[in-house]
Amino acid sequence: MVKQKLLDKRIEKKFTQEELAYKVGMETSSYNRRENGVTKISKKEWIKVAKELGVKLEDIYEPDDGIFFIKNENTTNAVNISAYGLLTMKKYIAKLEEENKILKAENELLRK
Repeated sequence: MVKQKLLDKRIEKKFTQEELAYKVGMETSSYNRRENGVTKISKKEWIKVAKELGVKLEDIYEPDDGIFFIKNENTTNAVNISAYGLLTMKKYIAKLEEENKILKAENELLRK
C-alpha cells in the first residue's frame, strides 16, 4: 500500500525519490519499494525520512497494520492522536465490533 502521506509530503517539499533516498542513505530502488509499500519501513528509517523532510514523524507515518500511536516528548500522560489516527482507530473498533458480533452468534449456535 502506497505511503500516501509520505509521498504527498515528499512532493510538497520538492524532493525526488532519488534525492530523498540519497539523503537517508539508501538506493533509489530501495526507497521506491518502501514508499510504495512493497517493503516495510523501519522506525529508524521513518525517523530519518522525517528529519530530512523537516517534518514531524506523525506528519508522514502510516503503519502497515492500520494502527498506530505516536508518543510526543512534550506530552505527559496525555495521548496525542492525529485526526488520521483517530479515524483509523474508529475503523478498527468498528471492525472488531463486527467480528465480535459474528463470534457471539457462532458461540450461541454452538451452545444450542
